[in-house]
Amino acid sequence: MPTGIESWANPADIGPIYPFVGTEVALTVIGVVLWIAFHVITAREENQQWREMDERYAAEPPAS
Repeated sequence: MPTGIESWANPADIGPIYPFVGTEVALTVIGVVLWIAFHVITAREENQQWREMDERYAAEPPAS
């Protein structure tokens, strides 16, 4: 895959050679927001499951 670089003699003049240059901050913010949202959604679902299990346990008569 050609990069358009003819010489590697002076790396300071080359600059970045990866795709989506300039989107690092936006992609980082999006990643952090999705990461936090994942944890919030997971915590809510797990809390709901615990509540349902508590209700089922409370409804059963104790074993003697």
